[in-house]
Amino acid sequence: MASLIEQCALCLHVKELRHSHLLPAGVWRLSRDPSRRVDPNPVVVKTGKAFTTSRQVSASLLCGDCENRFSKNGERYVLSQCARPNGQFLLREALEIATSVIQDGELRVYDASAVLGSAREQYLYFAASVFWRASVRSWSFGGQRLQALNFGAACQEEFRQYLYGGDSGFPSKARLFVHVSSDPRIDMTSVFPCAFRMESAWRYKFYIPGILFILFLGADVPEKYDALALNGEAGSFIWLCPWENDSLFRGFDKRMRQAVRSHGLARRGGRMAG
Repeated sequence: MASLIEQCALCLHVKELRHSHLLPAGVWRLSRDPSRRVDPNPVVVKTGKAFTTSRQVSASLLCGDCENRFSKNGERYVLSQCARPNGQFLLREALEIATSVIQDGELRVYDASAVLGSAREQYLYFAASVFWRASVRSWSFGGQRLQALNFGAACQEEFRQYLYGGDSGFPSKARLFVHVSSDPRIDMTSVFPCAFRMESAWRYKFYIPGILFILFLGADVPEKYDALALNGEAGSFIWLCPWENDSLFRGFDKRMRQAVRSHGLARRGGRMAG
């Protein structure tokens, strides 16, 4: 395949572009089932259809330097902390031995600065990189377009400058929440970024095994959604909670079960949804 020389979406320099992934390639590897030697690839659920594939959602977007920047500043570390097929889940293990600042039934909230230390920045950066990737271009998979995230030009530029490493911090009108699953069994499922319109803000979500990232964006967000966010002005927090009532999982679980069952793939473990 011939090299593509164009402007990198992050650094804005004209360079040779890499084949960039919407969700990191490591997420896809977590969803594979090596015990199935004939076809270990994950089940992809899209618009009611279920199929296995080794293909990933990718496009020419970033140069090699910016790909490395994403890996170094968040991607590599966060993927090492999420749930693994062997049952290991380092982030949850760290929370379970820490002291929560809030406990309400099965919900626990922790001081992220105390539990994560400087690694807190890795989660902020990783989440921002995925949400920004979903907003900066149209992505497609299997001939169908995935839901686009529309940040608006000004906000999208704020995210770009933050990710590129300039003087600007995390966008001021954005608040990120990180929810860690307390469910005993965690499927190796991932969900591509998706958008929900709220009354005075947009809410965006994506999921990698065991960790749900929720971004609120809008003029009123610093006032209405600051409490208990990872980047809140009043503190930095991370949640440990069950997900059976989360809107993202209620909707996608229903779609997954219907599509996977109808296509005779119900016994497979890893899934990707969009």
